[in-house]
Amino acid sequence: MRYLLLSFILFFAACSNDAPQDLPKQVDQLIAEDNYEQALDLLEDAEPGDTDANLDTLKEKVHLNYGIFLEYRGGEDTGMRARMTGALRQYIEVLKINPDNQKAISEVEQIMGIYSTMPDKSPGEDIMNDLRELGFNY
Repeated sequence: MRYLLLSFILFFAACSNDAPQDLPKQVDQLIAEDNYEQALDLLEDAEPGDTDANLDTLKEKVHLNYGIFLEYRGGEDTGMRARMTGALRQYIEVLKINPDNQKAISEVEQIMGIYSTMPDKSPGEDIMNDLRELGFNY
């Protein structure tokens, strides 16, 4: 309960100091707290001219960290397949923003390498189509 209260206080303190140039700092704080959806919402609500920061670069950072979180530390109540599928979705978003992001590419290759060892297993046709559109041939 104390942790929840502290999180709310920190969040509202960050939001009340709503200076646009603090957006990267707010995003970093939300990433540190594993609040990726909240960070993405914050970025979606930001106007491109509101900050000196590049919104696409911040989105890329959030999606990459979200993917890593899901892949390696995702929720305990979430199964492995759901975590890997979620991670792939995040890496796809990273690669839509920056097709040269080497970390996202290597994580996609690692996850798909694992899938290739399991007959009749796939992350889903929608993900496979997205990967093909990005130049992956699985």
